[in-house]
Amino acid sequence: MRPNFFIVGAPKCGTTALSKYLSEHPNIFISDVKEPHYFADDLPKYRYVTNESDYLSMFDSANATNHRIGEASVFYLYSKVAIENIKKFDPNARIIVMLRNPLDMVYSMHSQLLYTRDETTAAFAMAWDLCGKRKQGQEIPTCCRDEKLLFYDEIGMLGAQVERLLNVFARDQVKIIFYDDFASNTTSVYQETLYFLGLPFDERSSFSVVNSNKKHKSSLLAQFTQKTPPVLVRGAMKLKAFIGISSWGILDKLRNMNTSAEKRPPLDVDLRTQLVDCYHDDIEKLALLTGRDLSAWLR
Repeated sequence: MRPNFFIVGAPKCGTTALSKYLSEHPNIFISDVKEPHYFADDLPKYRYVTNESDYLSMFDSANATNHRIGEASVFYLYSKVAIENIKKFDPNARIIVMLRNPLDMVYSMHSQLLYTRDETTAAFAMAWDLCGKRKQGQEIPTCCRDEKLLFYDEIGMLGAQVERLLNVFARDQVKIIFYDDFASNTTSVYQETLYFLGLPFDERSSFSVVNSNKKHKSSLLAQFTQKTPPVLVRGAMKLKAFIGISSWGILDKLRNMNTSAEKRPPLDVDLRTQLVDCYHDDIEKLALLTGRDLSAWLR
């Protein structure tokens, strides 16, 4: 089986929740491997699989009732090559993009990178100020899988990223979802997404909360669960396919045991103003591309 739709990002915009909800639809199969990033050649340490055979094996459990087969990798949109690679793989693919105010997105992204141990600078203001040095190869944490994810000023340039996407895929192949709409009217957005995928609405009305802000209880256990060696992941995938199961669930159980919820404090007002200045032109570009009034993001 080959995937025919992709949730390409952006990070911290509801992609995990949408992927989970869609995976529970009877006509959809989504890879059990989370965020394989196979098509992001420019983010090599985020790629859990590096050849097409291993990649396609992620979808071996799909069956004839699964009219849509997909995967979700949140950095495809940010990657400079992933979208073009997806186009080469399947010119008729359906692409789902989720977006939110980049100020909130990068602030949340910083927390996520702390959680995944790719970031070690705890204060977001300090991490933001380090963007310039990190682009010069300085102040990169030794445990960071790819320094490009620490370029917070670039990862939030959603207008440029959506423009690159729409230069590759036709507009009718792309579904753009705004996080605010998804959060306030999940059922409606879910139904619209099924329609985009050519699937019937399953009358679902209950949606659990997914992926709140988290922190680790044990940093030692986190080192293994968040950065499991890819060779172990690939080996587990092959063994699961051989014995005919879709998931062990072991890493998820360990992650859940080692995680506690943590409320994120509001973004500092002065820093928020600095971020608005950084993203102003890109937000206006995104507004033009999507036909959406995003003036509230600039306040």
